[in-house]
Amino acid sequence: MGQNNLYSRKMIKREFNQPKLFKLLIEDTFFNIEKINMSFKKNTTIPLYQDDTEYVYYICNGIASVSIADEVFEFKGPYEFIGLSDSMINTNSEDFKITTIAETIIWRFIKSDVIAKIMSTQEGYLFHYLSMLDQYSFFTKKLMTMKKTHKERVFIALQELGEKFGSLVNHGNYVKIPPVFTRNLIAQYVGIGLTKLSDSLLTLQEENLIQVTSKREIILEIKSLM
Repeated sequence: MGQNNLYSRKMIKREFNQPKLFKLLIEDTFFNIEKINMSFKKNTTIPLYQDDTEYVYYICNGIASVSIADEVFEFKGPYEFIGLSDSMINTNSEDFKITTIAETIIWRFIKSDVIAKIMSTQEGYLFHYLSMLDQYSFFTKKLMTMKKTHKERVFIALQELGEKFGSLVNHGNYVKIPPVFTRNLIAQYVGIGLTKLSDSLLTLQEENLIQVTSKREIILEIKSLM
């Protein structure tokens, strides 16, 4: 019987999500692996490779950017892994960089230990399978977004940031983009210059798709995230 017959996508996401994988990795009753709890200040580069060792990180608190050749590709937040499947996007370790954009608390694992422990469980491969599947879906969405106009790309990026990291405001009807996502960081993520970003934000504001406060905070209506 094929895997698709045994497990629906929803069931896999429910039973084999990243927090459950983290719980499996820190469990010491079997296959104990090396793990270190670490804290990083804002704007700290976290090494994915060091001394010929490849690492996997799990974020407990904070936000980190994933960059390729100094271009921000993705943001990772609490209850997410970095390095489990991200590194497949580029084989050159020098081009792949993780940088904290807020104070961040993480657990560090050696990747080979993580894979060994995952595969030691009866259905552990599903953890890795889902991680790879989600990363592939993200790549596909990212490529499709690049075909859109600057304004559309900016709005999509703001929707993503609002849904994933935003805080509720105005009686819960809107979300505010956290200030750690600076204009420069958003421009890098979208892949445009600061001037084009400013123009796009102004157009989105004129079209009432976003609000920009006097403190330059960006606010989106919740329904725009659906």
